[in-house]
Amino acid sequence: MRIFVSGASGNVGKTLVRTIMKLDWPELVGGWCKETGEDLGELAGIGTIGIKATDDLKAGIEASNPDIVIDFSATPVLPGNLRLYAEKSLNAVIGTTGLTDEDLAPFVKEVKEKGLRWAVIPNYGLGITLVMDFIKKVRGYYPYISIIDRHFPGMANAPSGTAASLAKASSGGEAQVASKEVYPGVLGAKISDIPVFSQRMPWPGPYSEHEVLLGRQDEIIRISVQDHTSDIYMDGVFLTVKKLPKMAPGTFVRELSDIIEAN
Repeated sequence: MRIFVSGASGNVGKTLVRTIMKLDWPELVGGWCKETGEDLGELAGIGTIGIKATDDLKAGIEASNPDIVIDFSATPVLPGNLRLYAEKSLNAVIGTTGLTDEDLAPFVKEVKEKGLRWAVIPNYGLGITLVMDFIKKVRGYYPYISIIDRHFPGMANAPSGTAASLAKASSGGEAQVASKEVYPGVLGAKISDIPVFSQRMPWPGPYSEHEVLLGRQDEIIRISVQDHTSDIYMDGVFLTVKKLPKMAPGTFVRELSDIIEAN
């Protein structure tokens, strides 16, 4: 499978390059990032591999003729990238977050009309996906819930796309508290009526954490998923890359659990 990586010089992008070069079934054919002309292997720390980065996404895709593109770029450029993938009728695995369901709606329509297959998933980590499945199963018994996402100060958006997805997966039957906010937002921003908090502190490297507290009378469940490197996303990303082309034309996947459960 011929793979093009958008955002090839970022933390996840470098990990994608290293992972593709270790696997025997995919072929890295190109990458897009600002370090145009530099070898993607050198950028990823594995030495020269003979594939140069380009800062012209359209030209890079046309020259490399990929079967699928993996995008872990940045929120501001993502809409333009998605328009290009649709124009080129490319299947795509998207890990860049920051776009709302409303932002994605036109692309959902175009993917269906053109018979493409896209996965736009906020978190490809197996741990957070399995936790989300657990929350969906038990949520009806625990009316109180809070979600916290913790990232380094350079995180592009707050809350994280993962925190927003957790909130949407947890919606329904939220207990009301008697406390009134003296300062706006002190009880958390509401996403699907679920309180979400974002903390930004100088934790090292690409560390991230998502903590969910579920409560009922006299009992609290506290779940914390800590991710310390971008490597933890690779199993989910490449499971998606393998399964997505076999799914029905017009498929637009939003949760990794749908990929895990697919044949």
